[in-house]
Amino acid sequence: MSKMSAAARKVGEFLKRNVFLILIVLCLACVATIIALAVTGDFNPDPGAAVVNPDPAPGGETQPPEEDDDDVINPEPTAPELSFALPVNGMVSKEYSDSVLAWNSTLGQYQVHLGVDFTGDDLSVFAAERGTVTETGTDILEGNYVIVDHGDGYVSRYYSLADELEVAKGDTVEKGQLIGTMSASRGSESLDGNHLHFEMSKDGVDIDPLSVIVLEEK
Repeated sequence: MSKMSAAARKVGEFLKRNVFLILIVLCLACVATIIALAVTGDFNPDPGAAVVNPDPAPGGETQPPEEDDDDVINPEPTAPELSFALPVNGMVSKEYSDSVLAWNSTLGQYQVHLGVDFTGDDLSVFAAERGTVTETGTDILEGNYVIVDHGDGYVSRYYSLADELEVAKGDTVEKGQLIGTMSASRGSESLDGNHLHFEMSKDGVDIDPLSVIVLEEK
């Protein structure tokens, strides 16, 4: 037998006797290789997928994503608080009454009085608060009138004005702006002389104007 044949036979016998040991060594080598790749970050379970690493910001820190302007919620602007002022430089001649009947000398009868009447030497009538003129006109019972919407459900109505109004429908008026003058044009109260019949409502319901306006001279 040649020396090459004898060496091959010995190698074969060695492999047969130590086949399990060799398999264990190979498995341990594979596990060690996988662990090493995972620790170094070079392990990629999908060979065809590209590895994307974030670009570090100066100093080695990763920058957070920029906020989209559409994601920023801006607070809603708040409407200015309403504060109603006396619409005339005068005094109250007849108060609001929605339950107790008041005597109406012009009509000669008792009835509710859903407004406040003002009189005075100064006949000027002013807007009680900022708002938009929604209507002006003339009515045989109400006289010449101006209606102003103040927002937040509040509406003020100025009756028994003189013919020459200082505002028109669609105008924006400021608090204290002159809108007309008192007169006796309100047919249902004509015997009361020059006065302002002033009404207010909140959400379509009549309210006592004196409960929301501040009684002070302009």
